[in-house]
Amino acid sequence: MALLDTTLDFNFTTLIASSLKVATAQAPSRKAPRWSERDINRVRDLLPFYSPKVVGRMLGRSEDAIKIMRQRQHIKASSKTEGWLSANRVMRLLGMPDARPVIGWIKKGLVLGHQVAGDDTWMVHEISLRRWIVSPISWLYFNTEHIQDPHLARLVELAQERWGDEWLTTRQVADLKGTTTRQIGQTIFRRQLPAVHVVGKDGRHENGKWAFWGVKRSDTEAWQFKSPAYDLMDRRHAFILLASAIGLSGMTIGKMVNLCHSTTSQRFELMNNSPHLKKVIAKYGLTDIEYRRKGGVHADWRKFAYRFPQVRGAFERYRDGKATSDDCYLIARILKNQMAANGMKVNPNIIGKISHGTVDDLVARMRKSGLKPYLLHKPRQR
Repeated sequence: MALLDTTLDFNFTTLIASSLKVATAQAPSRKAPRWSERDINRVRDLLPFYSPKVVGRMLGRSEDAIKIMRQRQHIKASSKTEGWLSANRVMRLLGMPDARPVIGWIKKGLVLGHQVAGDDTWMVHEISLRRWIVSPISWLYFNTEHIQDPHLARLVELAQERWGDEWLTTRQVADLKGTTTRQIGQTIFRRQLPAVHVVGKDGRHENGKWAFWGVKRSDTEAWQFKSPAYDLMDRRHAFILLASAIGLSGMTIGKMVNLCHSTTSQRFELMNNSPHLKKVIAKYGLTDIEYRRKGGVHADWRKFAYRFPQVRGAFERYRDGKATSDDCYLIARILKNQMAANGMKVNPNIIGKISHGTVDDLVARMRKSGLKPYLLHKPRQR
């Protein structure tokens, strides 16, 4: 019995000692200072530009204390401050898929705005935005037809009526003038055609490589474009069109017609459209060439095998299992051209290292998709 009493006494002693140790280790709670009118006004002034965490650090209070005071005083959060719109809010008003372009406008100084310190939120001044979106230069940065806010849409519509002009891309200018985008770019660089350089339109690519040019329709119509000195309807250019349609590269075609690679590709770009193809078909009877909206001009090389003996030879050697690496390269490009013309996701210009097995893989992929590759069948044995 005495032993039991000693054990109980020891347990009580240990418990009391540990409790005292914990109590002494805890720091005494310090009551937060009372809010003065001056501190409340500072919170009201700082919250549009700083997060509650940063404001708390400035005033020597916790983030939760700032949030509680904001609620008690009915102070709006940074993203809801009167006269300011968040980048996400602007994105929704203008019907944009991403807020990054809006942030890019702020960084470029196109609209007045700032980033809320200590937060990822970006704010745009509402009046600055309204003034900017009625300026014609702003219409290069977003699609005015996608604006969701009726009031903003009406403001832009009235501004467009007053302007009486239209922005065109270099592709649209090239189509209007019957030339290539490269020619338009060279004309712009020579300052023969006024244009506006837009960099980082999508908020991601902030270098000139990813930029594009906007050209006013009035400047396009006033620009006197001199047509090329060569005839795109002669036999030489008809051959370029046919060779491109079966899938030959610009370098290969250039060697055939004694032109450099860039010149051959540039002239093919001028001819790669449905109206020109119809003229070539009518003049030379090339009825087996067709124009497809996704891939442009296209033709089955087998229908023109007599015009391209080197292509026929490559396919014959592949059929017989004797194809060289050059043969496989040529075959792979033609088959990729067929795949692209039929809507398959493939780039005919990217070939890489080619072997007989690579061509076999392409053929298997085409057959799996239900597409019959342009191959030669083995002759029947008598």
